[in-house]
Amino acid sequence: MNYDYQIIRLSDYSEEEYKSCLSIMPEERRRSVERYRFEADRKRTTAGELLARRMLSQRCGVRPEEITICRTERGKPYAKGMAVHFNVSHSGDLVLCAVGDSSIGADIERIRPVSDRLMQRVCNDAEYAYVTEDSISAEEKNRRFILLWTGKEAYSKYLGTGIVSLADADVLSKELQRGLTQFFYEGYAVSIFRECDDPSTE
Repeated sequence: MNYDYQIIRLSDYSEEEYKSCLSIMPEERRRSVERYRFEADRKRTTAGELLARRMLSQRCGVRPEEITICRTERGKPYAKGMAVHFNVSHSGDLVLCAVGDSSIGADIERIRPVSDRLMQRVCNDAEYAYVTEDSISAEEKNRRFILLWTGKEAYSKYLGTGIVSLADADVLSKELQRGLTQFFYEGYAVSIFRECDDPSTE
């Protein structure tokens, strides 16, 4: 699968760019963004759309303002009438967008301390054993868990159907590992899930 991604900071865009992006959003979407209580939340959402429009524009050769972004009943975004797929995620002051020629899911999360209760709720038995291994530090446990969590989120967003529980996605399995790209970036964990070019590859 041919895909690309970009990660930007909220500060990478000027106030004028934010205003311009809001102005070309469909009215319902713009009002939804403007209802956010905190400016940071408004900026994250707007930056995600701005980044997506620019990446789609570069890939397809159309102007950003000519792109119509819609959402499925379950909330997965898509570019109307365009043979390209994308997904957006944001956390803290970073925004991630992945674009590809077939379904794609992306997730970014700031690495932070997490409770054992959350780990147990999100992980299956094998994943829980992996992220709580006795020989690793508490910091490494958090890193492993957040990376694993983003993998589950990216897979769920790739499906676009919503899964009942994140524990249903076994991201340590060979099947899902083939479609996952995962890495750490400036204190964040990043996962992108896309169709594997060769499903038979072990």
